[in-house]
Amino acid sequence: MAEFRFIHCSDLHIDSPFKGLTSQAPTLASALRESTFKAFKEISRLALQEKVDAVLIAGDVFDGADRSLQAQLKFRRILKELSDENIQSFIVHGNHDPLNSWAHTMEWPEHVTIFPGNKVHHVPVKKEGKNIAWVYGISYPQKEVTENLALKFKNEKKEGFSIGLLHTNVGQQPGHDNYAPCSINDLVSRNFDYWALGHIHEFKVLRESDPAIVYSGNTQARHSREAGQKGCCLVTLSTDGPPDIRFISTDVVAYRSATIDLQAAESINDVLSSIQVQCEELAKESIPREGLVARLTLTGRTSIHKELQTAGVINALTEEIHIFFEGHSPWVSVELGTQTAGTYDINSLKEGKDFIADLVNLCDDVEKDTLSDKIRDSIKPVFESWAGRKYLEEISTEEMDELIHKSRNLALDQLVDNS
Repeated sequence: MAEFRFIHCSDLHIDSPFKGLTSQAPTLASALRESTFKAFKEISRLALQEKVDAVLIAGDVFDGADRSLQAQLKFRRILKELSDENIQSFIVHGNHDPLNSWAHTMEWPEHVTIFPGNKVHHVPVKKEGKNIAWVYGISYPQKEVTENLALKFKNEKKEGFSIGLLHTNVGQQPGHDNYAPCSINDLVSRNFDYWALGHIHEFKVLRESDPAIVYSGNTQARHSREAGQKGCCLVTLSTDGPPDIRFISTDVVAYRSATIDLQAAESINDVLSSIQVQCEELAKESIPREGLVARLTLTGRTSIHKELQTAGVINALTEEIHIFFEGHSPWVSVELGTQTAGTYDINSLKEGKDFIADLVNLCDDVEKDTLSDKIRDSIKPVFESWAGRKYLEEISTEEMDELIHKSRNLALDQLVDNS
């Protein structure tokens, strides 16, 4: 029985700056910046423990062209540890780390293959003198690659399994730039055994076999919209059966989101207590290796709604929570948002025959996406003409709903009290 065991990972984003969170909690900057590198160290540890034949990295090793030499040297150090144990590493470049932005003077360890960007190359994986697999790959020569790279792959039908290593958006999946776009049929037509894909930051098995088509997802979340476990795939290809694909978590910092209903809260002390309890529950559920970043949204109709809207209150609550968890293992950091409302009766307001009723009913259209679509259409010209637009991520449906909800409550706070 022929067998090939390897780790498939992607989107390491080593040295990612975590700009938003570290500006709120500067003391966490170092821990967060190290988390992406430590996640890759977890992959190395797993590779050595499982004695795999190879490690495949499907692009975006670094976060951008401004990565530090220190980050590259750290990455090289881990690759050398693998190489010293005769574990081969195969790497393609993605849109965040294209060939034209790497340090070309860097010398890589013996068993490391970095695929070029001019054409698809294939390299054998040897075990006990025999070729057990061939890894095919192509890198991004520059950031924006819009051609279908999958069609450049051709199985040479040599001895051993055939694996395609590619950074791509299969089926134009939303939330990610449509780089190197292709379809599942494009990949199937290449007659490979396994496609190790990168670019989508979520573990997804698009096809289980003949061939297996898999996104391993990123190895470490970098913001609250990447909630859930992050990691790599431990894969075994065998001539006796379908691929065995096991997802293994590698993240050292867990990102989790939750809502806290403050309907029963009567004081700031009650709010603090609720936040503390929620953080402890999230830390217990997720069991992070080092730290927890909790994005908590305060909700509910509460008598202390106005107090929570006062300038500086949320920052003060955040600081107090960080002090409470100081020295806690795992460490805890909190991002607080508010969607609380006053104790006015929304249903009664909706039945009125005035402007307030019109406002409430208009905002309720968010459930049918009507208002959300109108807002997106109205701001579209502004963003299209603004040079800084390319640095912003698309507003998600959840974020838009939150903005509408908060806007409605802010207006009602003024209108109802003055009516």
